[in-house]
Amino acid sequence: MTLQVFPLISNGDHTRDLYARFKTSEVLDQASFLPPFVLTDSHLLLICTGGEADIRIGHRLNHATLGKMYLILPGTAIEYTTDEVHPLQGIAIYFDMLKPLSDINKATSGSTVREIYQKGLLRSSYADELPHELFQECTKIASQLHECISVPQENRPFRIQTLMHELLTHVYAPPKESSIGDSEHTSALDQTLELIELGYAEHLSREVLAGVAGMSVWHYSRVFKNRTGISPMEYVNSIRMDRAKEMLLVPGQTIKHIASQVGFQDEFYFSRKFKKYVGVSPSTYQRQKRSKIAALSFGTTGHLLALQIIPHAALIDNRRDQHRNLFFSNIPYHLGRSKRMNPHIWQTNVELLMQASPDLILCNEYEAHTLKRTLQRIAPTIVIPWKGLSWREHFIQVASIVGQQQDAQQWLEQYDDKVIQAKEQLTHLIGKDTVSIIHIMMGHLLIYGRRNGGAVLYNDLGVAPSHDLLPGQVYRALDEQELPQMVGDRMLLIVDQDSESQQRWHKLQHTQQWQDLMPVQNQHVYLLDEMPWLDYSPYAHDQIVDETLKLFGGTQHINP
Repeated sequence: MTLQVFPLISNGDHTRDLYARFKTSEVLDQASFLPPFVLTDSHLLLICTGGEADIRIGHRLNHATLGKMYLILPGTAIEYTTDEVHPLQGIAIYFDMLKPLSDINKATSGSTVREIYQKGLLRSSYADELPHELFQECTKIASQLHECISVPQENRPFRIQTLMHELLTHVYAPPKESSIGDSEHTSALDQTLELIELGYAEHLSREVLAGVAGMSVWHYSRVFKNRTGISPMEYVNSIRMDRAKEMLLVPGQTIKHIASQVGFQDEFYFSRKFKKYVGVSPSTYQRQKRSKIAALSFGTTGHLLALQIIPHAALIDNRRDQHRNLFFSNIPYHLGRSKRMNPHIWQTNVELLMQASPDLILCNEYEAHTLKRTLQRIAPTIVIPWKGLSWREHFIQVASIVGQQQDAQQWLEQYDDKVIQAKEQLTHLIGKDTVSIIHIMMGHLLIYGRRNGGAVLYNDLGVAPSHDLLPGQVYRALDEQELPQMVGDRMLLIVDQDSESQQRWHKLQHTQQWQDLMPVQNQHVYLLDEMPWLDYSPYAHDQIVDETLKLFGGTQHINP
């Protein structure tokens, strides 16, 4: 079969039009298992047949032994520590749940899974750990499934479908609107975990949390520890101390203020708790120099480089990031960077961060959404919101964290002097011509606004945009029919190297619509590399000023 996709359950509102797609299976033995960190992009059914391991699935800490089974949903962070004497053994089954994008009966023989389906979730009333009574039958089916894919057979796809159907029939249990037992406890615990994450600064006692969960204090504490591995108040204090460590790294914050912000009214009691948790007093922690900084968001590296700080670990794409290539050899840990930051890349990056043992991790809100708790266990982690602040505000915040505010201010003054001179040249070179930044990325046609290169071109250099996007809008997708109204007098064009973008570009050039565009007619189309134009940092923006003048025929470099 071209598509190994088959219906799981065809009735019931929850699973209507839900299909299962078997991906692969692995036999776990003493030589192989999960890496220390996994952010899976598929469903994972984990069946333990021997050995021991501690596995953290999201918030929940599990002690995996013989007879345990776990259903793990896509996008879940998994951390794993094996017992070296008795390493975990078992079977891992990876599969996807899919929903049709359109009528499946209209699919042609050449249709791909991506063209027909979108990913869904196998919701179950079981939370992570499956009932022990399913173990024997599921192990038998999973073993047969693994053996089936190992032996070439003409009818193998049909056999895989049959076994996968049978396996998921056991695993799946319809969600219950009202139930008493583990599913209810899980839902109640999730509420209290969310309350702790958001309201750690409030008065949170075992009594308060147990009341939210609707349990007795004793029962709640027992269930909570079974789920997380620690007591409720240990968990609350761990969140408070992690937040305190972040706040202590921001200059101008007093210990008394930080104590109150994380839920302690007594500064001295906070200091004792902090020293017990971290090993040093808050004031000592505040004074410690952090020379090993990991930049987990791409722009942050540019801020550090402008301050002449080489990050200990940074996202790097050797082919795309040539504007930073002078520093590649000086950065000890190269983290993966891609247009599609899939879970495998993040998994590798987290493993590298564990090896790097940085003093501090800087990330933005996108990494923090999924990985913050994992990152905080590696090093203090500060989130610098990418969309919430301008590049200048990012720069000042990074500089304040590393104690180089004066250096940042001096850099900005020199940059602004350079911009003034460049604006004078541009007035003579292009007059009042409007300019667009067009990007063909992964086959899509985009126009940029006042971020990335537009922050320099439109905001700093005062060039007139061909079309102003909404405030805060980074880019907008275009139809080819919109190009005549959007591209303006001059067009800066970036075409990615992936096959989808190159095909779109090749087709576009041969259309009459393209040939009739004003910038094309006047030979005012400027083909650019992606970087530094799509970098949103001071290091890149300084280069963009020079690149802009070079494009339009002015002086290539300005020395203010």
